[in-house]
Amino acid sequence: MDRLRQGKLLLHQVVLFGVLLILTGARLLMGRWEIDLYLLWWWLGALLGFSFIFLDRLYYAFWQHPEETLSIKMKDLIARGELVKGLVSVLEERTDQTKLAMRSVLFLGAWVVLGIFALTSVGAPFGRGFMLGMGLHLVFDLLADYFDRGRDVRLWFWQIRRELSEPEVRTVVWGFVILFVLIGWGL
Repeated sequence: MDRLRQGKLLLHQVVLFGVLLILTGARLLMGRWEIDLYLLWWWLGALLGFSFIFLDRLYYAFWQHPEETLSIKMKDLIARGELVKGLVSVLEERTDQTKLAMRSVLFLGAWVVLGIFALTSVGAPFGRGFMLGMGLHLVFDLLADYFDRGRDVRLWFWQIRRELSEPEVRTVVWGFVILFVLIGWGL
């Protein structure tokens, strides 16, 4: 079980750096960028944006549901001075945390609006990278939940009052993936 959890965290990192390297290489080859501070700020923004999505797990554990087993376990680990182990346990445990603020269809919609704004109106590389990193993490988790039958993708729809059909869920998932690719390519 621990190897599987470590694998998920490692896969997050591989996807993040893989996509950033592909986008960087493509833009350098097309002559859109040069190797300078712009590139450094863009990478830094993407790394922080990707990491930002993990904050909803910490919010859930510390403030939203501090009485749950995972929250208590994490607090105990941190109290014993095992900060990294405590944070990793919260970031890797996905099944207990069901109503995450950033893992919702409404937040996906907000990201699309902000992504379009960043694409059309933000010139700062940090801001563009931040939005790319956030979107990359969201699309990664959404697809992981969609294809992993152990974790229900319907948890992304917890703010919606009715049960969505399978075609509706599929439309939302693939619609967001397509929007992410279109917006992300320009960020």
